[in-house]
Amino acid sequence: MVLEAVVADPAAMGPLPSVRSAWNLLSRAQYENPNAFDDILMHPSTGIWAAHVLRRLRGVKSSSVPLWTEVGYFHTLAAAAAMRAGVEFHAQVPVPDGGTLHFPSMGTVLLPRADADNARPRVATVRWAGRGAGSVAVVSPTGACVLLPDSPDFPESPLANWRPLPQLRATRGRHSFRLALDDIDPYAPFVAGREAALANAQSRNRWQTLTEQAWDVLVRTQPDTADSIADMMCALVPLERVTAGEPYSATSPESFGSAMMQLPMDATSLAVSLIHEFQHIKLGALLDMITLTREVNGSLHYAPWRLDPRPIAGVLQGVYAHLGIVAFWRRYHPTASGQEASRARFAYARWRRSTLAVLDDLPVSGQLTELGGWFVTNMREALARWCEEPLPPHVEADAAMVAEDHLGMWRLRNGQPSESDAGLLAEHWKQGPATACPAVKNPVVRADVLPRERAVRSELVSARWEDRKRYEWLHRHPESLGATSADIALLDGDFGAALRGYRQQITARPEAASPWTGLGLAAKGRGDPAAAAALLGRPELVRAVYLRLAEDATPVDPLDLAEWIGLRLTAEAVAAPPPHRS
Repeated sequence: MVLEAVVADPAAMGPLPSVRSAWNLLSRAQYENPNAFDDILMHPSTGIWAAHVLRRLRGVKSSSVPLWTEVGYFHTLAAAAAMRAGVEFHAQVPVPDGGTLHFPSMGTVLLPRADADNARPRVATVRWAGRGAGSVAVVSPTGACVLLPDSPDFPESPLANWRPLPQLRATRGRHSFRLALDDIDPYAPFVAGREAALANAQSRNRWQTLTEQAWDVLVRTQPDTADSIADMMCALVPLERVTAGEPYSATSPESFGSAMMQLPMDATSLAVSLIHEFQHIKLGALLDMITLTREVNGSLHYAPWRLDPRPIAGVLQGVYAHLGIVAFWRRYHPTASGQEASRARFAYARWRRSTLAVLDDLPVSGQLTELGGWFVTNMREALARWCEEPLPPHVEADAAMVAEDHLGMWRLRNGQPSESDAGLLAEHWKQGPATACPAVKNPVVRADVLPRERAVRSELVSARWEDRKRYEWLHRHPESLGATSADIALLDGDFGAALRGYRQQITARPEAASPWTGLGLAAKGRGDPAAAAALLGRPELVRAVYLRLAEDATPVDPLDLAEWIGLRLTAEAVAAPPPHRS
């Protein structure tokens, strides 16, 4: 596709030779060594480059980078394929910054500059007489020559002016894993606003250590999955080290076999991140061939691993990724010990129930194709079996609290009840406690109706299982996390104190989101089902009515209001038919 686009606009190549010469060189490399050709064409950054260049050539994307340097990367790919294949060639390639030339999957040449401050795009020449005939020579625009390592695989080398692509390697028994740490390829990153962190000796060593440890965990608990990851993933784009929580990671269907990832804090987090992105890569490939969802404009859904509402395709991606994560924790927690076992059991309890709840909702969305319904049904059947596996009750209880807290906060942040509904309920409330709460519509789902607030309760609960010493410190100093005495009372099971604390917070700052969900969790803990149903199921409505009554200076207890609304909601739930299961 790129070839056809450039042939139609030959001026896009600027000072470089015709795109046909690069195509011919690629063809020679493929003929001589198909595997070497595949190494370059299937390297993840090649897909990112091709998609980016096509958008520029079609006028749907603009850039300050001269077009010819990006289109001319075609010549760089051809030269890299020829080097991999061991064939003789002579090529001219773009040097976008005048001094750095990167060969995908291999490494980077640092060309001498005549003027250190001159960073304008230039053209370099790459020559090779073929395998066994000496080194590849790269001639800079100023005539300086850099010789590359003799090996066509370009291993790590002490040669000046050559920086090989760092490699992560791990072996356990017959299971081997190799990943390129793609930290300098200009087309390796694919998430706007996130650039690769250049790996130094310290970070490379840390990545290597964690990779070996994570590989040991994966092979020990899921050898078949480990082998599949090794077959499919070939590169990581390293991001800055995570300082708290789980590392950020992402994949792109245009970058098959690669993931952008923060340096995790421990090996288990890396193993989970690899599983997570492996699932996304697999599903992305499947979706290139079949359709599983039907998008409806404006239709957004809840995902327990996100703060924002998601379209149906995003929910399906997330649920498939978390199916893999749940499978990992399920196999890992019986093998772990000490604090690690506690962490693993909690993660297993948390994600199996949350993921199953999403799989329950997907079929009733009406946005799955026939194949999509079959796909979701199979996932649900597996997860339903896993949810029957026993775990300690206190683990299940804390996992349920985190799930309810997340959903309640999500509803407050992204659910927008109508002004007319809030006004209607406020007027009925003023008529006295004997007045029945009228029926209202469901809220409109919009991203970030309210500002995002830190999920301090969930952080506290997670710390209780993941890092007991940290939890004990936070329990004594909750203000350091932004938690309150009501949050601590809730976690300690003192629901009466929690209710009093959250009521006071709502009276002082009714616009805040966290106290409303906290009040719902405390009401559920104390055994107030109607109030809990409203505060956890429709907290945005309770809050909106309370604010409307406050505007009118009408005294109201938030818990009484929630119970009044909750009685209506529970009656509707009893009368509603059971949801259809695909």
